[in-house]
Amino acid sequence: MAFPIRYEESMNTVLGQECIRYNKLLLEMHTTLPMTIKALAGLVVMSTELDLMVKAMYINKVPDNWTAKAYPSLKPLSSWAEELFERTDFVTTWINTGIPKCFWITGFYFPQAFVTGSKQNYARKHQFPIDTVDFNFVMIERPWAEIDAAPEDGVYIRGLYIEGARWNEETLSIDDSRPKQLYTLMPVIHLDPEKDRQNVNEGIYRMPVYKELSRRGILSTTGHSTNFIMWLEIPSNREDSQNFFEESDQTVWILAGVACFCSLKF
Repeated sequence: MAFPIRYEESMNTVLGQECIRYNKLLLEMHTTLPMTIKALAGLVVMSTELDLMVKAMYINKVPDNWTAKAYPSLKPLSSWAEELFERTDFVTTWINTGIPKCFWITGFYFPQAFVTGSKQNYARKHQFPIDTVDFNFVMIERPWAEIDAAPEDGVYIRGLYIEGARWNEETLSIDDSRPKQLYTLMPVIHLDPEKDRQNVNEGIYRMPVYKELSRRGILSTTGHSTNFIMWLEIPSNREDSQNFFEESDQTVWILAGVACFCSLKF
């Protein structure tokens, strides 16, 4: 087995779970798509399920029977299919070439397991209780394609979009969005684990990270939200540059509704 379950490498377990979830979705698609084509040609009976699939595809909507086995997404069918190809390419590349140096967090069906797995690797490596481990968040200025090695501890992630603000590369802080710019891509982020990390209350914004733009979700059987992933502490020097709100960094960006997302709706 290329990626056996190992105590010191939780990412192998994460990869196996991702393959199982994506395979269930792909099996449903491989089963129902040929049946839909045959039904349209009059070769088989047009069942209620197939009829609903045809109607959904006609209006560029993901069929409900696919959605039931898929990851949360607000995209229309055409964009959803393109993203699915990118997601499966991400998993396939991981299988063929080994653990990525920088993880495309959008490619995970269940990113919460990936976040937990990265903490678990650090905790097991240093023999720490996992509930004493939390992340530092370090913004990396290099493009992800130029990263040639994984960090010694933690992981690099890419692919997050920010709404309500933007990352300012000059001030190394979040800043007001530019005109007519709804979403911008965040830089590569190093999730750097640390034992007994002290909470930072000044000069940062504690930003929520979601899978999709709806900003809502339900608790799954694992105890995780189906949409919320984690909190991301991002540098903010808003008070230094524009102090007309006379509020903390947290309040300024909360009022602006600033959040990060793995996937958009187009």
